[in-house]
Amino acid sequence: MRKLYLENDLSSYEIHKKTNWSRTSISDALRSLGIAKASRKAPILSYGEKLIGNTRVVHKGEQKIIEKMMALLDQGQNFSQISKYLNNKNIPTKRGGSWHPSTVKEIIKRKQKRKV
Repeated sequence: MRKLYLENDLSSYEIHKKTNWSRTSISDALRSLGIAKASRKAPILSYGEKLIGNTRVVHKGEQKIIEKMMALLDQGQNFSQISKYLNNKNIPTKRGGSWHPSTVKEIIKRKQKRKV
């Protein structure tokens, strides 16, 4: 089972199809034997960062948007007004969605924390 799961990189479903063992039995056996694949999580990038190779670098376009957020905040606008402004200007979020006040708040809070 170790060979099928780790060396051949098969999922428990694929092992089930090859061997006709139940998927529950396969999962239980993998867990009890301590067999696990190394997790391959992608790095979580903050708004204003991008990856070049394995290095985090400044994303200049997103940094300009952060500066605009800060300027709007300094003009007295709240997070809701800033998010509406960004949505009206069709400025995409990191994942291409729409802006929410909580997202704007987190980005501004992170920026202010870095200044201190």
